[in-house]
Amino acid sequence: MNTTSELYNSIFSGIHSFEVKVSIGSTDYGMDVLTSMRSSRSAFGSGSPHLGLAPAGDLTLSLYVDSSSVPRMATIRPYVRAVNDTQQSEWIAKGVYYIDTREADTFSGLLTLHAYDAMLKGELAYPSTTHIWPYSDLNVVTEIASFLGVTVDAQTIDLMTAGFMIPLPAQYTLRETLQYIAALYGGSFVLTDANTLRLVCLWNRKTEADLTLGSTHRLTESPAFPACTGVRFLLDDDSDGRSPSAVGELFAGDETGYVYEISCPFATQAAADRLLTKMQGFVYRPFAAEAAILDPAVEIGDTISVSGSLTSLLSCDLSFDALCAASVSAPEDEELDHEYPFIPSSERSYSRRLQNVQSELTLQAQQIAAKVSRSGGDPSSFGWYLDADKFELRSDGSVVMLVNSSGLTVHGVIDATSGTIGGCTIEDGVLKIYNANIQNLNASKITAGTLNTNRIADYSLGSTKIDDGAAVNRVIGSSAVSYGKTSFQSTLDQVGTNKANIDTLYGYFEGSAQFSTLLAGSIALNYHYLGLETITVGGVNRKLVTWT
Repeated sequence: MNTTSELYNSIFSGIHSFEVKVSIGSTDYGMDVLTSMRSSRSAFGSGSPHLGLAPAGDLTLSLYVDSSSVPRMATIRPYVRAVNDTQQSEWIAKGVYYIDTREADTFSGLLTLHAYDAMLKGELAYPSTTHIWPYSDLNVVTEIASFLGVTVDAQTIDLMTAGFMIPLPAQYTLRETLQYIAALYGGSFVLTDANTLRLVCLWNRKTEADLTLGSTHRLTESPAFPACTGVRFLLDDDSDGRSPSAVGELFAGDETGYVYEISCPFATQAAADRLLTKMQGFVYRPFAAEAAILDPAVEIGDTISVSGSLTSLLSCDLSFDALCAASVSAPEDEELDHEYPFIPSSERSYSRRLQNVQSELTLQAQQIAAKVSRSGGDPSSFGWYLDADKFELRSDGSVVMLVNSSGLTVHGVIDATSGTIGGCTIEDGVLKIYNANIQNLNASKITAGTLNTNRIADYSLGSTKIDDGAAVNRVIGSSAVSYGKTSFQSTLDQVGTNKANIDTLYGYFEGSAQFSTLLAGSIALNYHYLGLETITVGGVNRKLVTWT
């Protein structure tokens, strides 16, 4: 049911009539030039309900206007509003249609237009897509809606919660794909008055009626169908060249009551079992109301109360006039000069056979490994090879790149100016290493620059790092220096007789117990310089050459 304002409801509840207008392209036409206009919408057809359809709504109108002023395939939007002597409600949109055929009466100047809604655009083959199949049902419906130039209705999103995975529909049209998805849910797709794509499920009724029909509506009722006890999916409803794997049927429930038979090549046993839970015990109640005075705000799928029992409005013809009377109907097509992109059924059948053959040649991501068996390109220069276990790129008979279950292997030069490798980055052709563990780095490989000690985590030298007899060129400064060698003889030999060297050595060992150990003897606090100091012995000055 279309959402209406309090003003509309107030006018409709009293003495009222309706005004209509139609927008063709960018021009609005009122009742002064519009002689008639009638729309027809249905979800399941007439007679016994056929689930899994996507009918196109149609609109026929006649008006006094020059045909040349109406563009081909122009958009038509009908509107209606409630009025009384003093008030006018808002305009209510009643769908979007596109001109298909026209007939101009040159004598009277009357132009008659026949138009369809965007569902007829779905007669085109399913376009190629980049995503991987199978694809979830709601995503497929959303994609088809975008192809049709509409959006998905919120009610449809609430209903489509099963998440059926749909295979690549390469051999089907957009409209057929919609039909088969609708079949999985026990419904049909229609376009609403607001031009949104809506899934109408036969079993989905509200607990309260949107409107009530009675004897004043010229109501005709047919006996109710038996309660549903079974669902049968027909995987192939004709012999139009579909894959042999799609032949057969799936059944859920039993045949003690009414069994709904639904054509759907996408069906699975799980889908049949799920639909049975929705349809179990459902009772279909046919009715007809010819020229009934109804609220024009009603839509396909609304819940109707008929003689105290709830049913659904599944097909409706609406006359746009002062009364806006409605009748049950089903649209028909005529083989005329269609402006609308329409494909006859015979052509669709041939096209489906061709698309089925083409789809068999389509390489899908999940099947390509088992189907491709030879290399491509010139194997003497450059080529590729793909099988179930690996993918190779070859050059001059050698494998330069291999992809298998172990990962990616490249033989040859990798030239990269940017990117990342593990914890490293390549910036402007320079490899920057932020964390590395380099094993057995030979010091001879460091040939330039200065290596600061704070760049080395542990830079202390143990006693085993300096060999006996090695020359240690070390300036002993103000900082404490530890030398752990016990054999000091060769080192003392290197000290020599230079007084400055001995002064420095004494300053380091003064007061240390290690000094007596290193010189294999004891010393006093005072000391003398051997061979350098003169001492007086018996009144004679002599050089000190021996010290004990």
